[in-house]
Amino acid sequence: MCFSASASFTASAILIPLGIYSTHIARKTDQPSYVPLAMVPMFFGIQQLIEGFVWTFVKHDSVEPWTRISSLGFLFFAYCFWMIWIPWSAYAIARVHESSALRHRLKWVAIVATVLGIAFYVPLLFSPPLVQPNLTTGRMLYDISGLHSVIHNFVTTEPVGEMIYWAFIVLPLVVLRDKAVKLFGVLIFVSIFLTWLTYAATFNSVWCFYCAILSIYVIWIVNRPTLKTA
Repeated sequence: MCFSASASFTASAILIPLGIYSTHIARKTDQPSYVPLAMVPMFFGIQQLIEGFVWTFVKHDSVEPWTRISSLGFLFFAYCFWMIWIPWSAYAIARVHESSALRHRLKWVAIVATVLGIAFYVPLLFSPPLVQPNLTTGRMLYDISGLHSVIHNFVTTEPVGEMIYWAFIVLPLVVLRDKAVKLFGVLIFVSIFLTWLTYAATFNSVWCFYCAILSIYVIWIVNRPTLKTA
């Protein structure tokens, strides 16, 4: 998380059980199409757990190789996993609740997002020495400016590239008919905008924290049938 190791570990301790609970609710209430979305809090909890280790290792003067390994783990979620998981989660919902035309479009969006997410992250695996996390004004900065990757440089330095990355995460959610899921996509967009305005230099760390907190909303999304029958 963007504040401290203890904050990251605390968020992880809260989000992982909540994610397991929301997944259980989705299955218990016969909502298999919502299971991927229901797992989002758990995965954010895992990401926060990993960044807690990044904070710990950085504050102990870069305990290698664990600093780079944990940084690569965090960046896997930030650069690759969410770009893939969110579109496929939206597609899973669309398969049951949307028209065939929208299902077809979301399927291709998810496929393209998967290819781009992998292409965005893989260069880091071949250049682990370039992953150098450090503290900047009390926030965690992942400095991989030395990475010579056309895709990475386009997404991280060009406004159009950033918008494409964000679009793959936000748009699949907001085009769905489910208003609660649509609102989740809008909230993610708001978190992107606020982070870009206030913490652009340490965007990855701060934005992932905001989204981790927002993911608690997913529990309400999958719990609505239970609430209605209670």
